[in-house]
Amino acid sequence: MAYEYRVIDVADGALSSLLIGEGRIETDVLEAYINAMASEGWRLKFMEKVLQRHLVLSDRETLMITFERPVAEAERENRAARCVDDVIAAEDRARQGGRRAAAGAIGLAAGGAFLGALLSNSDEA
Repeated sequence: MAYEYRVIDVADGALSSLLIGEGRIETDVLEAYINAMASEGWRLKFMEKVLQRHLVLSDRETLMITFERPVAEAERENRAARCVDDVIAAEDRARQGGRRAAAGAIGLAAGGAFLGALLSNSDEA
């Protein structure tokens, strides 16, 4: 039997991670995600906790959840033909996300340098 997979991530509350260094993934939010996927025929296959750097200041807990569902016999040929295109599209999205993150980091550094220069000039005055 052939299967298809979907991976989602469910993150903790960003504000609590930032303010107190400890986040929590709400059980009802996690349950809602799992039930929504189940309603579309997906079955939870695997779940792993991952710590990701968040806003350079703290780590953010994320659950990476893998779901699977069988591919209907009639869909298998179409699904197989789409797989390579799906990989290419996913890689393109990842590259775009990386570019946005790099641009954000550069903007943050430039803004910090500008603010530092302003503060330095106001101290001299």
